[in-house]
Amino acid sequence: MGCTSGCFKCFLNILNTVYALFGLLIIGLATLSLSQAPTAYIIYLYVIGGVLFASSIIGCCGICQESVCLTTTYGFILLALLIVQLFGLFGNSFDEEYIKRYAVEDVDVKWKQEMVDRGAMDKIQRTYECCGRNGPEDYVSIGRTTLPDSCYPDGKTNIPYFMTGCVNAAADEFLRFFSYADNSKWGSFAVTALLCFCTFYLVLRFRKERQRYTYHY
Repeated sequence: MGCTSGCFKCFLNILNTVYALFGLLIIGLATLSLSQAPTAYIIYLYVIGGVLFASSIIGCCGICQESVCLTTTYGFILLALLIVQLFGLFGNSFDEEYIKRYAVEDVDVKWKQEMVDRGAMDKIQRTYECCGRNGPEDYVSIGRTTLPDSCYPDGKTNIPYFMTGCVNAAADEFLRFFSYADNSKWGSFAVTALLCFCTFYLVLRFRKERQRYTYHY
């Protein structure tokens, strides 16, 4: 195999190794955030981390073994990711109001449970550092004489409680997470496009090498 193909193999294997480690890091962060971050965000991290790790392993195996089948599979996974990213870059983006409505669904469900089962809001209130659906006064409206410990920083009831309602706190947190993802879209697209190009180039080289080997022997 020529020098150019060897450089492509080396480059892709280094990048795939970094991607695999990055995927494991994302999965680890999602696991550590199970009781602290929004549920939808944790699921998002698991999916992204899993796809990065699995596709990187397939890519490394295919490239190291010079397997046309595995490398082609990896190339099509990258192509699918590229298409999804294109839709994200040039398609219709979610507006803030849509994201907010999506963010508060879990809060609404938990608040309805709280009205019949004390403590249902505890996890959300600790996660977002908030109190009640719209504010602490919500507990008064349902006949509670005292606020739950989760409405206080670190559960310390001798200090001021959270004044922000969980609906607004959850919406702000989701907008912050979506903002991070939005800011990194072009960089992610460029890296994926480069990986896709290099991968399909190697597929063509692997096929030529196989045909040449078959012709000579």
